[in-house]
Amino acid sequence: MGRILLNGNDLTRTQVIEIAIHNAQVSVEVSKLSQSREYIVNKVHQQKIIYGVTTGFGSNADKMIEEKDTLQLQLNLLRSHACGLGNNFSTEIVRAIMAIRLNTLLKGHSGVQEKTVLALEFLINNQIHPLIPEQGSVGASGDLCPLSHMALPLIGEGEVRFTDLDGRIKEMNTQEFLLTEKALSIGFKPTTLSYKEGLALTNGTTVMAAAATIALYKAENLLKVGTLSSALIFESLGARKDAFAYKKIHHARNHNGQTQIAEWLTILLDGSKLINISQKEILAHILKHNLVSDPEILECLNKLNANVEHDCQEQIPDWVIDKLKGARQKEVATILAFAKKKWKPQDSYSIRCLPQVFGASKSAIDHVISVIDHELNAACDNPLIFAEDDKVVSGGNFHGQPIALVMDYLKLAVAEMGNIMERQINKMVDSNTNDCMPSFLIQGTGLNNGLMITQYAAASIVSENKVLVHPASADSIPTCENTEDHVSMGTIAARQAIQICENVERISAIALLTGFYSINMRLFQFASVGMESKIEAVLAPSTLELYNSIKEANKELQNPDFIKTDRFLSPEIKIIGQNLGIFGRIADKYLQ
Repeated sequence: MGRILLNGNDLTRTQVIEIAIHNAQVSVEVSKLSQSREYIVNKVHQQKIIYGVTTGFGSNADKMIEEKDTLQLQLNLLRSHACGLGNNFSTEIVRAIMAIRLNTLLKGHSGVQEKTVLALEFLINNQIHPLIPEQGSVGASGDLCPLSHMALPLIGEGEVRFTDLDGRIKEMNTQEFLLTEKALSIGFKPTTLSYKEGLALTNGTTVMAAAATIALYKAENLLKVGTLSSALIFESLGARKDAFAYKKIHHARNHNGQTQIAEWLTILLDGSKLINISQKEILAHILKHNLVSDPEILECLNKLNANVEHDCQEQIPDWVIDKLKGARQKEVATILAFAKKKWKPQDSYSIRCLPQVFGASKSAIDHVISVIDHELNAACDNPLIFAEDDKVVSGGNFHGQPIALVMDYLKLAVAEMGNIMERQINKMVDSNTNDCMPSFLIQGTGLNNGLMITQYAAASIVSENKVLVHPASADSIPTCENTEDHVSMGTIAARQAIQICENVERISAIALLTGFYSINMRLFQFASVGMESKIEAVLAPSTLELYNSIKEANKELQNPDFIKTDRFLSPEIKIIGQNLGIFGRIADKYLQ
């Protein structure tokens, strides 16, 4: 992608991701800056009362600032407000913050100089990233604290992260950075702020909007990966097709998200030879290939087969399965037990209700998108300048409530995706619910533990999410001597949304590993009785591509004996998690 033009009006989430994650460079359209800039300069010279320009901040708004001190006021703002704590935001989030803030200033309501926006553009394009602590914003009066950390390097203060000329990532005080070969080679020089610019750089919802954009990027990918992962698990179970593929059931409820996920599953599972497998076809295979010789059992199975032909469905009786086990025909007994499971007309909730659960999450994500898309091009600092009307308005566009509410909604939506995926994992490792596969999807259960503890790990993460999902926006603590008496906590909500997304990414990695194990275990059972067991012959094209991609990423899974012995699983889960973007692109390929 070439340079992304920022003009204050057209920034998209996709562009933010390109800048944040793929280091796309930016260019700026500055034509809307001069009118508000000239306006604010004239008002200062006229000694007009303008909040944060010729007055103090917050509860100090009643204190007049002399013209000779107005520039110092802006420097004092940045220095005093940069008091953040905790870990620093990732480089990706910092780049998103810088890009969104730059776009906000370019709307022309903030009164900033052209050289100031060009300085911020310079930092983005040369990958000089301010160190911004995660903690310190209450989400009203904007993200004052973290944005102050973002702005300080512009004036040669604060701290930065950069890659030196030898390719090493370093962090240091900006004043020290200015003396490095990197700074000298790119010609980085601090800028001098003018009236209102400290406030324009720091007052607004930019940090929460940036974190929200990254969270949404993760959530959308999780929705696709989770649906594709579920499709692989569905195949290993021979899941009933009508629960997702029969369109009328979804139209009867008429929820767009549910209908969309059902369509996704239908597309992703198109061509599968495993979905909707029936007792009838398994029984026919057993009889055709003379896998049973006991006269009593044979008579029973022939009778069942004849009744099936006349649509008189009867279950395979338990005594048949027990007698085969006693005769040491364990493989045939197991496949007939699986066939008996297929007589039941419906699957458990974690399977057949996926369109309803994921669909509700998709609808929530779509709503969050509609809010964040507006915020990316919003003028959200205070006061705002409307020079054409001779107005400087002290309003509340810095208040993060719109983002706070939808971030809490996103937290819940993504956490619920993790909940149902953990239930799928649990179903697949439990021999009582996985339709006749061994406990924990491992041969030699007892000696081997298989995927036993991966379910524990997923369960622990689900429980952690239940704490994080508590709405941050339900809280408000007055600040600034009760002048700022309602705050949003939107930045906390957005940070928690990212935490939950990252937690569900880990659950997804376990679900993908579980699906890989379960499909191999099922086909091992098929092979033992001569049923079709070649991966490429039975999987849908999408899940086959997913299967091969998992196998390519995790070399341990290329050993055909991987389901026969225990291994050190943590690195494998991590590797799968690192490839979620690839798996999401596989889903995209089929869902476009």
